[in-house]
Amino acid sequence: MTGAAVRRLAEIAAPERVLTDPERLAGYARDESPGPPLPPDVAVLVRSAEEVAAVLRLARDERVPVTPRGLGTGLAGGAIAAQGGILLSTELMNEEPQVDPDNLVITTRPGVTTDRVRRAAAEHGLYYPVDPASLEDCSIGGNIATNAGGARAFKYGVTTQYLRGIEAVTPAGDIIRYGGRIHKNVTGYDLCAALAGSEGTLAVVTEAVFRLLPLPAHRVDLLIPFDRIAQGVELILRVVRDARLLPAVVEFIERGGIRACNTVLGSGLPFPDAEVQVLIELEGNDRDQVLADTVHLGEMAMKLGASEPLVADNPTDQARIWHARRELAKTLKKLYSEVAAEDIVVPIAQLPATVAFIAELARRHKLTVIPFGHIGDGNIHVDVCREGDRADWLRGSEAFFEELIGFVLGRGGQVTAEHGIGLKKTRWMKRAVGPAELEVMRALKHAWDPDGILNPGKVLPD
Repeated sequence: MTGAAVRRLAEIAAPERVLTDPERLAGYARDESPGPPLPPDVAVLVRSAEEVAAVLRLARDERVPVTPRGLGTGLAGGAIAAQGGILLSTELMNEEPQVDPDNLVITTRPGVTTDRVRRAAAEHGLYYPVDPASLEDCSIGGNIATNAGGARAFKYGVTTQYLRGIEAVTPAGDIIRYGGRIHKNVTGYDLCAALAGSEGTLAVVTEAVFRLLPLPAHRVDLLIPFDRIAQGVELILRVVRDARLLPAVVEFIERGGIRACNTVLGSGLPFPDAEVQVLIELEGNDRDQVLADTVHLGEMAMKLGASEPLVADNPTDQARIWHARRELAKTLKKLYSEVAAEDIVVPIAQLPATVAFIAELARRHKLTVIPFGHIGDGNIHVDVCREGDRADWLRGSEAFFEELIGFVLGRGGQVTAEHGIGLKKTRWMKRAVGPAELEVMRALKHAWDPDGILNPGKVLPD
């Protein structure tokens, strides 16, 4: 970038919010995905939609790429300045969320963490159920960019199902607003849905309105141990098809993940020798019904060979379980020198074959592979952990994932359920999406961003 352009950025924002020092830019050169650092030429920490608009107009005039970024917790390289230019950070757009209990909505800025949104809603007896594992660290803007889901997506769905209104800035520098504090809206094309999951390639979100729900009065978590993964998967299939049960959470943690949590966190998860633990959360407003469903589920599990489950019906036990689950991905990175992670999704009927294939692939490639995650909706996180020589691990993990992606696509699945494509997975897009569909996506991108300045190199392959 030219010195004149950097000076114009300082006029738009403020000199202290325009970063050019290499040491400070290094903090924006990565997200949580593996790969080399890619620092921007300059980072701008914006505070308003008007500042975002001015930055984008400058970038368009200068033909400089712009990479939007929230809090940098993404796992696919979506917030890395792959082509240099301007990194536009919304981290300072983090004013307190505003709850409107009469209309069951909350209005928030993109730099606010998901946990702050959830806590603000809970103060009014309301519930924002989108629940990524990194909710204490990730931003709402990033959640919209990837259409985040998380543990409770099995029952409640993903971000776009709660997004009711949006303010965003187009690459041309126009501020657009769509929707609001209304719960039904078919006025023209749904711009909320268009931007949810677009990974910052179409516009920069500067404010959002989300639907809230009444907060359930009672919650019980069951941690169910099995000696064989196949038993745990069978329980999951029975639970998701059970007409009586509608769990909020259906998760699993394999033995390697259990041991990692107990080693690194000292969390003392029970059943350390179990091959797999299935985590199921039941909730509702009728305490007796929740307890009756708990008994029903426990009996179902034990008929399949489970040991007696841990029933966590108090905040202390629930916090212990959820701390381990939420920290699992970070725990693996502390325990192993490197971790390569993907988040595949398959039809639920394909879960038994997929789990078995992952185990067989790991044995064949002699890799430490730890699967875990939101298995109730077919979403499995697959982490390949490095042990030994790095070059061998890189070759092995690359071959592992290439085979796994082929298997998943062949079974009607997809390459990502919630992490997004970003920079990291564009190599698989031509396998995952047909040529006609890719052309439609390219046409959509061109309509929003004809100059190609917004988050280039992400989502769409060359």
